[in-house]
Amino acid sequence: MRFVSTAALGALVLLCTGPAQALTISNIDPDPHTITVTAAGSSQELKVEPQKEVEAPCSEGCKVKLENGEEYELEGGDAVSIEDGVIFIDHSPDSDADAAPEEGARAPGDNANPDAATSGTPAPQASAPPQR
Repeated sequence: MRFVSTAALGALVLLCTGPAQALTISNIDPDPHTITVTAAGSSQELKVEPQKEVEAPCSEGCKVKLENGEEYELEGGDAVSIEDGVIFIDHSPDSDADAAPEEGARAPGDNANPDAATSGTPAPQASAPPQR
C-alpha cells in the first residue's frame, strides 16, 4: 500500500509540473549567427546555422544577445527568427490570449487597404517584442 501511495504522489508531481518552455530561434539569414541566451542566471552560447533553428531554455523569460551587441527580452514558447541581423517575433503564447484584431487591421488576404496594418516589425530591444 505504501508503494501505491508513493507512486501516486510521484505521478501527481509529474502532472503538476508543466513542461519547460523553450525559445525557438530560426536563422533566415544566409550567414550563421552566434547568440548568447541568458536565463535563470546562466548563459549559453548557441550557433544558429543558416536556414536552421535551435531551441533554448527560457521558461521564466530570458535575454538573447546577438553578436552585434543587441539584446532582446523574450519568453518561453516564443518563436523568433533572425533576419538581416535583427530578431523578429514569429509567434508568442501571449498573442494567443490577445487574439482580438486591432481596429483597422486587415483580415488575411484582404488587400483593400494595404496601409491599414503592417507586419515584419523587429522586436524592440530589452522590452516586450511585437508580433510579426
